[in-house]
Amino acid sequence: MSLVAVEHLKLDLATESGWVRVLDGVDLRLEPGVIHALVGESGSGKSITALTLSRLLPDSLARRTGGRVVVEGQDVFSLDRTGLQRLRGSVISYVFQEPAIALNPVMRIGDQILETLALHRPAEATSAEVERWLVRVGIPSPAVRARQYPHELSGGMQQRVMIAMALAPRPRLLVADEPTTALDVTIQAQILDLLRELRRELGMAILLITHNLGVVGEIADEVSVMYAGQVVENGPASAVLRRPAHPYTAALLASVPRLGARLDALESIPGTVPSLGAWSSGCRFHPRCPKAVADCCREHPILRDLGHARTARCPFAVGDAAT
Repeated sequence: MSLVAVEHLKLDLATESGWVRVLDGVDLRLEPGVIHALVGESGSGKSITALTLSRLLPDSLARRTGGRVVVEGQDVFSLDRTGLQRLRGSVISYVFQEPAIALNPVMRIGDQILETLALHRPAEATSAEVERWLVRVGIPSPAVRARQYPHELSGGMQQRVMIAMALAPRPRLLVADEPTTALDVTIQAQILDLLRELRRELGMAILLITHNLGVVGEIADEVSVMYAGQVVENGPASAVLRRPAHPYTAALLASVPRLGARLDALESIPGTVPSLGAWSSGCRFHPRCPKAVADCCREHPILRDLGHARTARCPFAVGDAAT
């Protein structure tokens, strides 16, 4: 059984002009112990999908209009308040973007981790356990750091604190939303190594949300590519990066600079990601797609099984893309 199964999920968000569709038939499966990357440009729906896994978006701002989210066999949208509190932290935990904003600026680091332990594992809510987690994520002098405030730590240290807070409840799934954004490349590598090590040590799954395909190639086992509120390609990360099946995935890969390549200009994807809900008819990507034909603006492609654990939402995707 999958740890998480998102099945044809449709979600609307409240805006000043009314309800707007932001997820439109998302299908996603997360397996125990697997690092699964969710990739796409900003505005594709990655973070909203992740927040919906534990219904972190308020019901007054987000409404499900179709599909379901099943976590460890339970439909998340059928859980009451107590069930959701048990799900959040104990089963699914989050490392949010920009730790300097996510951390409470007026609470000491140790108190913030202690608060998480008190909520989810009260028997372990001690200063010794806080310091043990700080050591576990590679923070030296834990007793000193526990008494400091977020602004007294570097960006890399703040990110490690966020990871410690997320892992203290010992979740089965860690959602890491752009965990290396705004960090220099050395610290990025350290954070990725830390996530890899903790996954191996704790046996948890990781959903890594990123736009950085270099990170995907370094750490992910599986990858799902999102565009305009839909998953357009799924598969083993090595296979997808080596031979993408969907034109959007291929365009993303082509736009990544390569060391040693002699280019007059960097590759880019023409046009822009459509605004939320302002999607074109037919294939969402067809206005930017180099392979588009007349039918692409009329026919809405389904997520096709290509074999070899790969799927793609494109009529031009063929089974040998998986080999």
